[in-house]
Amino acid sequence: MKATEMPVSKHVANFITKLVIIGLICAIVLPNFSMLTINDSLVTALVLALIAYAVGDLFILPAYGNPTATVADAVLSAVVIYIADLVVNGAMTLSALGWILAIGIIALGEWFFHRYLKITPAPVKEDMQ
Repeated sequence: MKATEMPVSKHVANFITKLVIIGLICAIVLPNFSMLTINDSLVTALVLALIAYAVGDLFILPAYGNPTATVADAVLSAVVIYIADLVVNGAMTLSALGWILAIGIIALGEWFFHRYLKITPAPVKEDMQ
């Protein structure tokens, strides 16, 4: 089933799952390795999850597969975190270890999340059969 044919409830459930994964990673890593607060980190996670779900999970994953979608999500994560740090702090404050942890753990989480998306079929409506 294509992503565009999925019921809205399945998209919402998938997005919330992605938001929890990215939110936990950002809430733990970013405040500990940069000058971003936990609130800044959660807003960053929300923006990142919205963009990554729309671009990475709905378009790149079905067209190019898990490895390409994971790399795209990792690059997107780096860009969004960098912009958030610049906007909030006026400079990049995330340490090198923070970058490695944030992007590495997000990429690992995305890899498993993409596998989950591939093996978890969307429910089929009765009238669509």
